[in-house]
Amino acid sequence: MARETPFVPVRVKCPFCEIDSIQRYIKSRMYQPDSVEEDTHVADYKWENPEFAHIRPNFYHIWHCPTCHFCDEKETFRGEDKSGGKLELIKEKLLIHSRMPNSLIARMGSAIDFSQDEYSIESAILAHLLAIHEQELLSPNMRQHPKLARFYLRVAWLYREKTALNPPEKNIPAGFGSLAEFLESFRTEWPDLPAREEPALDTALIRYQDILNYSSGADPKYDINIMNLLIAILRRNNKNAEALKLVRSVFSAATKARQSARAAVQKGVNVSQNQNLLNFAAGAIEKATELSEKLGEIVFNEELPAAREAVMKMGPVDAKTVVDKLRELKFADITCRRLGKMFEKQARR
Repeated sequence: MARETPFVPVRVKCPFCEIDSIQRYIKSRMYQPDSVEEDTHVADYKWENPEFAHIRPNFYHIWHCPTCHFCDEKETFRGEDKSGGKLELIKEKLLIHSRMPNSLIARMGSAIDFSQDEYSIESAILAHLLAIHEQELLSPNMRQHPKLARFYLRVAWLYREKTALNPPEKNIPAGFGSLAEFLESFRTEWPDLPAREEPALDTALIRYQDILNYSSGADPKYDINIMNLLIAILRRNNKNAEALKLVRSVFSAATKARQSARAAVQKGVNVSQNQNLLNFAAGAIEKATELSEKLGEIVFNEELPAAREAVMKMGPVDAKTVVDKLRELKFADITCRRLGKMFEKQARR
């Protein structure tokens, strides 16, 4: 009897160089998320077969052509990515760079080893980085912003797992003592290359914000979900004041969506669709309200020592001036208001 395996090998033609290669994906029915962190990273999986518990499905998210070093999601290799001319632009740039022996694409791509069934975390990281780099060969207005943001977040997860699991490093090119040292060799060509979780998350924040900047606002559920993910990343990076601002944006967007959906339901327009939006918006408002209170306390306690010191340096001022000056110093609104009230109470004594 053949030994059970979670892997499905497929022969696929690279959409760029058109050369066949064997790629792998994992049968989704064999596992399910068991522990999910706030930024949607799956910390633990539950496998039907415990023998596979050491396998991390996210290592297999990116496919890699060993010939031209094109890296992307399997949907792109299968022709299911409907990005049209954008892929053609990447193809033109990629094929030029991959033929240059000392180019970033050639050097990084050559270090990816997907020849074995079980991929190393180092190869998974390099494949994600290469997928990012190939997207960023395009001008900002031509990039696939959702995909690029997703790649940055996913590579941040891989760095997190590398730190947590701390496995022996594999597939390190000759002449380098570690993955970190190998990545540093690309700094001249890619100064902002994210080599740790924190900078990868920082750039993911920027890229997800790009999605909102390019959004038409036609799908409020999508925009609110992106904002909630941004909040989770901000909190992960201990940027609680920024997260609190975005929570208020979620509250505002959800309130607007609820009003619009309620009016449409009352008029009998797309009742089922708008009822779903109405329910979604109500849940988003409830969650934003709870999170606003929680983050408000966190931000106030974080900023209180510095805010008190700033007030002490102001000299004789009234409560309104305290609030105005603290706002000028970029303290959170909750800190400004609470310090203003505290100052007003003290002045009455």
